[in-house]
Amino acid sequence: MEQHSLEAVVDEALVRKWIEEYGSDASAAVPLLQAVQNEYGYLPREAMDMIVSGTRITASQLYGVATFYSQFRLDPVGRNMIKVCHGTACHVSGADRLNTALRQSLGIKDDAEDTASNGSYTIEDVACVGCCSLAPVMVIGDETHGNLSGADAQRHLKKHARRNGEFLPGHEEEKSDEAARTRQSSENRKKEVRQ
Repeated sequence: MEQHSLEAVVDEALVRKWIEEYGSDASAAVPLLQAVQNEYGYLPREAMDMIVSGTRITASQLYGVATFYSQFRLDPVGRNMIKVCHGTACHVSGADRLNTALRQSLGIKDDAEDTASNGSYTIEDVACVGCCSLAPVMVIGDETHGNLSGADAQRHLKKHARRNGEFLPGHEEEKSDEAARTRQSSENRKKEVRQ
């Protein structure tokens, strides 16, 4: 079976180490899941299967815990997280417009998806980021942006991508333009060296 490009390669020895450290009964489910997610950014099925086979925790218990707590993710995440606040102030100020604009910029068409196809960004809706006076608000990495329109959100995303060497899906022309600028710069340096 071919792995999706964002899926983690699970280290079986590491999972066994966590089981030894946290235990093998049902009370160890949360710490084991936290260890897995801290390592991989989400809960790979392979790691969860290893936990089930190496402990007294049943699959239904483990998946029950994983789906009950909102801190756990069952799907891979992008290299960068975008948190869009959907607290009351942000919701009434247009947080949904931010989501729509960001999804458009990232080429995410399926409502069930939250990660760009190239693995660059994941959009996560959060209850509150504590900046109600700046509503609507989004956080990209450790940068907080407030009083946003959809166009503002797209502009901040594009700047973040440029600063961090990311390319937004559907913006391949920017990638080829960047490659052309790099080639031209390299050729100019070679000419200077020859002179």
